[in-house]
Amino acid sequence: MGLGTAIKQWQLNWMRRHELDFLDQDQRGALARDIGVPAEMLPILVARGPDAAEELPRLMNALSLDADQIRQIHATLMRDMSLTCSGCTAAIRCRHDLDQGEAPAHYAEYCPNAETLQELQGETASNSTHA
Repeated sequence: MGLGTAIKQWQLNWMRRHELDFLDQDQRGALARDIGVPAEMLPILVARGPDAAEELPRLMNALSLDADQIRQIHATLMRDMSLTCSGCTAAIRCRHDLDQGEAPAHYAEYCPNAETLQELQGETASNSTHA
């Protein structure tokens, strides 16, 4: 990333954070309800930016899970996993492991969605053997 791009990204992040600061408590509560998250999650989501949780579909793909199909069956679960991913502090490691093709071997060490993803893998495997 070039210096100009980095500065523009910083400015966008700064503006997003400050836009949230201008909302009063009722407005924050309404925004949180509209998007289905706790109000205390808003600053975390804003800080991570619009690409927060981009690792989840990549990880699911690496684990041979079809995110779109699972979203159709378990919409609320996918939303919850996306929120968890959005607030995850291991995003850099996850992204690195995904880029290196190492995520399936290591994600359980750091991913807060690991248990759920393992259950979904088991569910998918069970459904394919009964098909």
